[in-house]
Amino acid sequence: MTNPHLAYEQITTRGGSEIHLRLGAAETEQLGEAALHLAAGLDTALRAMAELRAGAWDHTVPGPHDDGRPGARRRHRMAETVHALARDLIPRLEAIQAATLRRWKAEGASYAEIALAMGLSNAAGAPNRATAQSRLRALEDAGPSPLERWVCGQDTHARDVCDHTSVGVIVTDDDGRYLLTERAEYPHAWALPAGHVDDHGNPGKTASEKVSEETGLTIGQLEHMTGGWRPNQCCRLVRRGSTPGHHWTIYRAIVTSEPTPSADKTRVARWVTGAELQALADRTAAYARGKVTETEWAASPRPGGRVEVVAAPGRHPRHRGRGQMTARPRS
Repeated sequence: MTNPHLAYEQITTRGGSEIHLRLGAAETEQLGEAALHLAAGLDTALRAMAELRAGAWDHTVPGPHDDGRPGARRRHRMAETVHALARDLIPRLEAIQAATLRRWKAEGASYAEIALAMGLSNAAGAPNRATAQSRLRALEDAGPSPLERWVCGQDTHARDVCDHTSVGVIVTDDDGRYLLTERAEYPHAWALPAGHVDDHGNPGKTASEKVSEETGLTIGQLEHMTGGWRPNQCCRLVRRGSTPGHHWTIYRAIVTSEPTPSADKTRVARWVTGAELQALADRTAAYARGKVTETEWAASPRPGGRVEVVAAPGRHPRHRGRGQMTARPRS
């Protein structure tokens, strides 16, 4: 698993910069979707630093996305950043540290060594063994947290592998509007309720449960709309010998109540007209074809920062395989 030749490379283009992180084949396969979660959190942190250095959060000036209050969009970005770092990146980094400390101590590291590594010192400047011992004992008493198990690959490994079977649900109301949700999980974007079938049982059951998880709505009846194989790739690993893509089953559901989305799955839910939905789709397609610059895309629409982790050159940007991985700021 060790890679003494881990390399970083920054490539500057007209639209911005790309930071390339090259991992060996073993690291690429072992990290799977975990790399995307960490990269998305790092992207949020880097964007926040850039905005702070540019003074973008210093004044409340009305912007094109404000809701009538001066600086509403800016305040939303601040809240979004704090939420993402507190919920995603910081706990994951702390879990990596906890897992490392636990194993280092098990291999015989002294409290002085651990204190020195953690920057813990007493008034005289010597390593603070007592504080290090206290923190290690707290870790041992509590046992591995869910995120620490995630770090070690004990909780999420199976879900990191694509099952190639997915559902999507077009949720509408009596006025013919469409329900979109802004994902709280990576990749952050506006989307219809959707997801892998995994262990949900069957596409219909999966569709109902995905709508409930993401919007808080209970679906009474699903209307099958379309389906079939599409070579679109996702954030998960593809088993060697498998063809990247998904067999989709698309349903439609009409609801009469308002969504109450879970903060764990959804940042916000929004009703849009057919014309608004088409405009978002057209703009996304234009961005994918390079007709919309990074700057333009960040300005509108701006569903949330994201980082893509990409495999070897020439492959689809969402596919992770052997070789190079790339962290690319996206929106």
